[in-house]
Amino acid sequence: MKIGVSGASGHLGRAVVSELLQRPGGHEVVAITRTPETVSGPAQGRFGDYNRPESLAQAYAGLDRLLIIPTLDAGKRGAQNVAAIDAAVRAGVKHIVFISAAGARQEEPALGVPYWWGEQHLIATAPAWTILRMNFYAESFVQQAQASLAQAC
Repeated sequence: MKIGVSGASGHLGRAVVSELLQRPGGHEVVAITRTPETVSGPAQGRFGDYNRPESLAQAYAGLDRLLIIPTLDAGKRGAQNVAAIDAAVRAGVKHIVFISAAGARQEEPALGVPYWWGEQHLIATAPAWTILRMNFYAESFVQQAQASLAQAC
C-alpha cells in the first residue's frame, strides 16, 4: 500500500510520516511538501503546494491512501482544502483522510468554516473518506506559553 501525507513538513506531518515509517506492513510512505528535498529516506519526497493545485494531482498520483493536513493560512484554507481534495480524487486516491477541526460548521465563526467546506466537499466527491476533527494542537499551548513569557519579561 502506498500512503501519502500532504503537508508533511509541518509538525503534525513530520510526526505522522515518522510514525508510519516505524510501523510494520511493507507500505510505502510518500511525504508531500513544498520542500521535498528535506524528506529523508525511506520516505519518498514529492513536491506539492496547496497554492499551486496543478502540482497536487501529480504529487498524489499512485497513492492508495492520503492524509490531507490543512495549512495555517486561515485566509486561503477553504480553497486549499477543496483544491487538495479535487486533486486527490482526480489522481485516483482510493481513501482520503482529512484533518478538520472541532467545531467545524457552515456558519461563523470563520475559523470553522473552511474546515466545514473541506468536509462537505470530501463527502460529496471522494470514493472513501475519513474526517478527523482535531482539537487545539498540544504544541500550540507550548508556543503560546513561550510567547507569553517573552512578553512578560
